[in-house]
Amino acid sequence: MPDLRDPYALLEGGLGDLLLRPWFDRLALGWVSGLYFPLSRAWAAAAGCDGDLDRFWRGIGGARERGTLDAEGALARRAVAATLARRRRYEAAEAAFQDAAFGDAGDPERLMALTDDRAGAAQRFMLARSFFLPLHLARRIPPVLTEVAGPAEVERRQGARLSGSAPLWPQPPAGPVARSHGFERDGCRTFWLRFPSPATGETCHARVEEPLAGPAVGTLLFLHGLGMETEFWRELADPYKPLVRRGLRIVRPEGPWHGRRRAPGRYGGEPLLAKGPLGLVEAFQAWVSEAALLIGYLRETRPGPLAVGGVSMGALSAQLLLTASAEWDAALVPDAALLIATSGALDDLAERASLSRALGMPEPIRAAGWDEAALRRVLPLIAPLGLPALAPEDLVMVLGASDDLVPYAGGAALAERWAVPPENLFVRAQGHFSVSLGMMNDAAPVERLMARLAGGAGSA
Repeated sequence: MPDLRDPYALLEGGLGDLLLRPWFDRLALGWVSGLYFPLSRAWAAAAGCDGDLDRFWRGIGGARERGTLDAEGALARRAVAATLARRRRYEAAEAAFQDAAFGDAGDPERLMALTDDRAGAAQRFMLARSFFLPLHLARRIPPVLTEVAGPAEVERRQGARLSGSAPLWPQPPAGPVARSHGFERDGCRTFWLRFPSPATGETCHARVEEPLAGPAVGTLLFLHGLGMETEFWRELADPYKPLVRRGLRIVRPEGPWHGRRRAPGRYGGEPLLAKGPLGLVEAFQAWVSEAALLIGYLRETRPGPLAVGGVSMGALSAQLLLTASAEWDAALVPDAALLIATSGALDDLAERASLSRALGMPEPIRAAGWDEAALRRVLPLIAPLGLPALAPEDLVMVLGASDDLVPYAGGAALAERWAVPPENLFVRAQGHFSVSLGMMNDAAPVERLMARLAGGAGSA
C-alpha cells in the first residue's frame, strides 16, 4: 500500500505504470504552464520586491488596474508580507547551514540538524507560492516575464565563439573547490562542494552522497532539469538515491538560475525561458564549464569510473559536454553517460515544443527577430553537432515516444547519429514528465549504466 502522505509514492510499482502514460503528461503540462509557473511568477515578484507593492504589480505583468477591488490589494499585501517573512527565515537558516558546513569547526550532529532546518525553511519558502492562488484566479498572472534578446544581442555576446575567433567550448581551467564538513545517515555520507563558476564567477554548490559500506564503485555527476530544485524541496522520491546503497556516489550540482543561484525577482530557471534562445546559450555555456570543473576535481579526489547524466535540460547540457570534451584533456572526459528525455534538435524548443507553446513564447521570440535562419546561426552554441568523446557502448539513452516537450524525434535522430546500441537505447510509451518520473519503476537503464561502469566503460 503506497504511503499517501508522499504523492510520489503513488507513482511507484504497478500503479505508477498505469498513471505514467501520455495522458499524465498532458495534465502535467497544463498544471505547470497554467498554475505552477504563474504562481511562481507571483512568488518571485514578491520575494524580490522588498515590500514595494508597485514593484510587485510590475513583476506580475503591470501596474494594478484602477478600480480593482480593495480586497485584491489587501490580498497582495498579505501574500507579499508572508512571502518575505519566509524568505528571511530561509536566509537565516541558509547562513547557519553555510557556517556549519564550511566553517572551521566541524560538528556532524549540528550540521545534520542545521541541514534539516535549512531544508524545512527552504520548502516553506517555496510553498509560499500558494498564497497567490486567489490573485491568480482573479487576474491570471503570466507564467513568464519575458525579456527575449534578439539575434543581434546574441551575436554581440557570443560572436567570437560563433566566428571561430574564440573556442566554441574552451576547456575550463581548474578552479578552487571547497569541500564542506559532512554527516552520516541512512548508510550514506553527505557533504557539499562549493566553487566559483568558470563562466559567471558566481558561487555554485553541489551535493554529494556516497556509500558508507565501502569504497564507491563509481561516481554519477547528475544534472537536473528545468525548474528542478532538490535542495529547496524535501526529497519525496528519488530514483537515484538507492544507487548510493549499491555503491555509487551521486553528485548533484545546482544549475544556472536555480536554487541558491536563483536570479533576483525570478523563479528557478525562469531566465532560461524568458530570454529566449539567449537563455539556452547562457545556461549551456555555464553548466558545461561547471560540470567539466567538477569532473576534473572528482577525478583528482575520488578514484574509480565516472559517469555524467541528466534529465531534460540537464541531459541537453550533459550531451554538449560529451561533444565538447572530445577536444579537452582526457581527464575531463567521463567514462559513461545517461541521457534521459533528450534531443539533438534544439531549434525545435523555440517553436515546436509543447512547453514553449503553452507558455506563449513563440510570439515574443518571433517578435524579437528570431526566424529559422537566425536559429540555425546559434545552433553550434546549443546543439551537439559533433560526435561524443565516448564510444557508443558507453552511452545510455532513455526517451519517451510521446514526448513533445523535448520532442522525441530529435532524441531518436541523435541516438541514430551517435550509433547508440539497441541494448543501450530505452524507448518508453510515455511523454516528457512520465518518462522522467518513470525512472522510479524502470531499473533497466540505470542497470545498464552500472554495468558499463563496472565493466570498464571506455572500452568496447
